[in-house]
Amino acid sequence: MILSEEQKNHYKRHIIIPEIGEQGQKKLLDSTVYVYCENTDSLRPLAYYLAALGTGKIFCYLKDEEDADSLFDEVIDLNNDTTIDYLNEKNEKNRIKNNQNDDKNEKNRPQNSYRIVLGNLNFIKNLAAELVNDEFIPTIISVNSQWKGTIQTFQIEKLFKNFIDLLKTDKNLCSNSPAYLANALSATLCAGEYIKLCLGIGKTRNDMLFFDLFNMEFNQTESNINLPEFLDESYSMDIKQKLSDAKVLIVGVGGLGSPAAYGMTIADVNTLGLLDLDEVEMSNLNRQILHSFSRIGMPKVSSAKFLLKKLNPNINIKTHTTELTKDNAEEIFSEYDLIIAAVDNIPTRYLINDTCFLINKPCSEAGVLRFDGTATTIVPHQGHCYRCLYPNANSSNLSGDNGVLGVVPGAMGFIQAAEAVKILSGLGKTLKNKILMFDSLEMDFNIIDIGRAPQCPTCGGK
Repeated sequence: MILSEEQKNHYKRHIIIPEIGEQGQKKLLDSTVYVYCENTDSLRPLAYYLAALGTGKIFCYLKDEEDADSLFDEVIDLNNDTTIDYLNEKNEKNRIKNNQNDDKNEKNRPQNSYRIVLGNLNFIKNLAAELVNDEFIPTIISVNSQWKGTIQTFQIEKLFKNFIDLLKTDKNLCSNSPAYLANALSATLCAGEYIKLCLGIGKTRNDMLFFDLFNMEFNQTESNINLPEFLDESYSMDIKQKLSDAKVLIVGVGGLGSPAAYGMTIADVNTLGLLDLDEVEMSNLNRQILHSFSRIGMPKVSSAKFLLKKLNPNINIKTHTTELTKDNAEEIFSEYDLIIAAVDNIPTRYLINDTCFLINKPCSEAGVLRFDGTATTIVPHQGHCYRCLYPNANSSNLSGDNGVLGVVPGAMGFIQAAEAVKILSGLGKTLKNKILMFDSLEMDFNIIDIGRAPQCPTCGGK
């Protein structure tokens, strides 16, 4: 037996994917990830997703360790198969000892240890010398500011050292910025790269991916660029002030709703509504980061509220433990300024779409399946709606019997949160009249222009 019966239930949405299976999940459980982050806020989403995926051991370097012990407790409660600890001198010596091999050929290095470096440019530059002097293992580096980020995976030591050397010689650094939505998206992308390295699937991001959530742009290049220039955010904005009176409803508090709610919470939205009828189950925990083992059987909205209030005690959270229906949708939606659709069935998506159109509420919509995700923003009477995209969608293709890689809804949910912030604040460029398509196996984002369908039964004009 590769996995216990409890583990099969826990990770079943992973193991039913042929590219992962029980063997792949066992590799994740046997793996070790060394994480470098500036503080607990930066580490939190990465630690959640690494644990949810089933990473066996996580060792953390933190410049600021405040509240880290509390986070570690949350991580272990999310997945008791995972251990998490500080990366201290003893742990580092053990890692180096385990990685030593008489034959230094790259092919003979152990394949179960990985490193993730996540933070702003100043933090990573200050780590440069330590990272270069350390024993090399496959390394994922993500540099980010408030809205922008980069990610690149290094499997060859020479390329890794070349990148670090560029950081050490670059004196034109951008200012430090707090962990925000770019950091949260970076965290999920880093976790996705780690899975591909560990399981030998897909294509890792060996060239650099750049993203800008404010302008909703994704680009990649094999050439060197000026990172401080890219990461600089010359636009000035007061997000907290813009969101001080905003009210957002999230329909569904699962794989998409968890990161969307997390994003709204760290963005300091005034009021967050959570609507879901389901209770927490063990099989949710490989991707639904707001829940945990200790809260199995609790209503999802209550479980999510418990954790979100720990993250931001000042946020006002209203829970709706009910099923969304034609009879109650308009009444519930009317209390909020924006709706985030985070559900996994087509009829409810149609209901959300039609109700938003009827009462003129903007909606951030996303969907996931296996390794792929989509996202779009719907603003009634200004562009397309959900029925324009999927006039005759088949719900059976999105049933609970299909698998999903845990980080895919994470990435899409954080993008939904970013879209919500921009709509509510009137800042930036959104996915209105566009659809974003994400392929996690290729680490590829494509944004396609779309328009209103003239024959759409909801918004076509008839």
